[in-house]
Amino acid sequence: ELQQKVEETEVLKMELQMLETERVRLSLVEEKLLDVLQLLQQLQDLNISKRALGKILLSTLESYRDPQPGK
Repeated sequence: ELQQKVEETEVLKMELQMLETERVRLSLVEEKLLDVLQLLQQLQDLNISKRALGKILLSTLESYRDPQPGK
């Protein structure tokens, strides 16, 4: 029974570590998303049309989908 408890504890420790790793990853994604939203707000403040903003956004998304070597 003691061995089973030790194994359960190890499993729980691994799960906790995975959760912490995921929390950190999500925190980094959240920071990047906030940066993007702030940039879009700055572009909008420059009175750039919504169409132009859309093109910029789509172009950016495409560059991340099909990364070119060296970029």
